Amino acid sequence: MRLSALRCGGIEVDAGILEGPGHSGLQLVPSMCFVLEHGDDILVWDTSMHPCVCDDPVGYWGPLAELFTIPRFTLDDTLVARLAELSIEPADVTLVVNSHLHNDHCGMNRFFPEATVLVRREEYEHAVTVMDDPMSGYVRNDFYDEERSLELIDYDDHLDLLGDGHVQLLSTIGHTPGHQSLLATFASGRVFALTGDAVYTQAQLDERRPPGLVADAEAAAGSVARLADLADRGTTVLVPHDPATWTEAPAVARIWEEP
Repeated sequence: MRLSALRCGGIEVDAGILEGPGHSGLQLVPSMCFVLEHGDDILVWDTSMHPCVCDDPVGYWGPLAELFTIPRFTLDDTLVARLAELSIEPADVTLVVNSHLHNDHCGMNRFFPEATVLVRREEYEHAVTVMDDPMSGYVRNDFYDEERSLELIDYDDHLDLLGDGHVQLLSTIGHTPGHQSLLATFASGRVFALTGDAVYTQAQLDERRPPGLVADAEAAAGSVARLADLADRGTTVLVPHDPATWTEAPAVARIWEEP
């Protein structure tokens, strides 16, 4: 079982989105994806941005790309390019799972034609209602495909994804209606949590503060508390947008590996 982190470019994000009202200016944050290799499965967690963002971000994302979330992204930063550094081809990937369906987390879902794409039903049903709003952060082409069915998953609190206890999905709603995090448990008992956008920074996790952009403030606060409780019990919680964690790290990094 191996867990790897892949930095797929970055985004200059308005501080109000990151921290909430009263904050201004732009901050560069990394766009992270993760790969979990377990048995016969190669699972990709989040797929970052679509390659169209490299050349025409406003055309693909809309006005957000020049106002509040400005991508800093090249073809060398795409998830497929990063996976190649691990000798993983798109056809090798068996599962694609998204924390949520915002445009910097599912932009390359359709680049894995052999994979099963798992989407939480609550998230998908919300996303399709706003995907044509250019200010929503959801982009139709990222996840909506009339010819290819997604596998919608339903659960309330958690889901044992592979049936062996090693990979679980945790409900961490609040940032979006169907947001989820991933818990990877190794044979030794070492546990890692991937938070998606349930928190944006390590400081928010440490201080149990929800991110600035939330659909449900009460639910978001509860999700941050859930992740902070896991950290207090020894789980290594990885915050994908945290600049302090990832900006100086290798673009492709092995986080943990066990036989």
